[in-house]
Amino acid sequence: MGGGHREFIGAGNKCDSGHCEFDSGITRCFSGQTLDDLIQTYAAINPGNSGGPLVNMAGEVIGITSVKVAEVGVEGMGYAISSNEAMPVIEQLIEMGYVLRPSLGISTATVDRRIAVIYRLPVTSGVLVTEMLVNGPADKAGLEPGDVITSIDGMEIRSTNEFTQVIISKEISQTVEITYWRGKDKFETQATLLEAPSPNLN
Repeated sequence: MGGGHREFIGAGNKCDSGHCEFDSGITRCFSGQTLDDLIQTYAAINPGNSGGPLVNMAGEVIGITSVKVAEVGVEGMGYAISSNEAMPVIEQLIEMGYVLRPSLGISTATVDRRIAVIYRLPVTSGVLVTEMLVNGPADKAGLEPGDVITSIDGMEIRSTNEFTQVIISKEISQTVEITYWRGKDKFETQATLLEAPSPNLN
C-alpha cells in the first residue's frame, strides 16, 4: 500500500452485537514510530472490530484490524496489519493450523531501572534471560539464566516486545549475533535460530 490517505471500510461484530457492522474512514501507511509496519486508521477499533477486514473502495482487503491506542477522553487511533504481512500467517494457519516461528529457546523479562536495582544488574535496559531450553539455540551459544541481552544483530533490545519482534523478523536456521551481559562483563556470541515448538493441537 502506498503513502498518503485512502478511504476504507472496516467490518466487525462490534461489542458482540450479533451482527456485522461497518465503519468507514481513512487510512495512511504507518511504520517505525509507535507500532511497526501497520496501517493507521481514523476509525475506532473496539471489542468485536479487531480481527475484521479493512477493505478499500475497490473491495480489496488491505488489512486486518488489530489494535487501538487511546487516552482517557480521546477516541484514539486504530491500527491494522497490512494484508501483505497477514497473508503468510493466514496461509500457514490454513495449511498447518499454526504459524512457523524462529526461536532462541529462552524466556525473558524486560529490564528497567527497578529490575536492575533488585537484581543488581550492570545495565538498566535489555531483556533478562529467565528460563532456557536445554540444548536450545541460546544454551548452545553459551547463554545462561540471569544474563541480560542488550542487542541482536546490532539492534538494541530494550524490552521483551522488541526482543520478540527482532526474533520473529528472522528466518529459521538463521544465525544471529547476540550481545549480552553477565555480571559486570559484556560478551558477544552467535546462535542459530530453530523452529519454535508447535502448539499441542488436540
